[in-house]
Order: sequence, then C-alpha cells, then structure tokens
Amino acid sequence: MAGNQKSIFIRFNMDDKADKELYLKLSEKADSSSSLTAYVKRILEEYLNVKTEIAERQQFHEQILLMVREEMHSQGMKLVGALLAGIGTVNVQKIPEKPMMKEAGLPEACGRLPEELKGVLDLIG
Repeated sequence: MAGNQKSIFIRFNMDDKADKELYLKLSEKADSSSSLTAYVKRILEEYLNVKTEIAERQQFHEQILLMVREEMHSQGMKLVGALLAGIGTVNVQKIPEKPMMKEAGLPEACGRLPEELKGVLDLIG
C-alpha cells in the first residue's frame, strides 16, 4: 500500500511574514477538519477543478465567438451579393430639387416593394 502513495512536504518559514500569514490562515480554516494536511489537499483539489472549469468555459466561449463571426461574415456576403445583383436592375427616379421647407415631414410609407427589388429579398432570405 505504501508503494502506491506519494507525499509532498511544505515548510513554512515563520520568520517570513507571507509564509506565517498563510500558515495561520490554513490552520484557522482547518480547525474543524480532521487535519491540516486533509484540508490543504481538499483546497488544492477544489482550486484545480475550478481552474479546469474556467479554462473549459473560456474555450467554449471562444468557439461560440468564432462561429458567430463566421455566420456574420457569411450573411454579410449574401447581403453584398444581393445588393450587387440588384444594382443594374433598379430604375432610380431623379428627385426634382425643391427648396427646403422649414418643417419637412417624413415621406409617406410605401405599401409594397417595387418589382425590381423583390428578387433581392429572395437572395437574402
């Protein structure tokens, strides 16, 4: 059984302020535990599990961001293609120049799309 066990030793220099504070914190927290060794072992295990979980979440987050960027690029290219396809087919009426009114309102809403633009929506969809 002893051949399957490994051990580490931690020495705290009580003359060193940081070492002393760490030792005192550990012994205070381990008061209810069976031993300081068992407490330190449990804390190390929890710490390493949290670090692993954080790394996995960051990796997942990066994968999602990459997928979203690729999809945005793909959809953007579809939109550009649709707009380019419709450039030569739309007849734009020249708006006669009128003097600006003081309180110009918004134009009336259009009930339907011009026939030339209906194909553009099919390319996007």
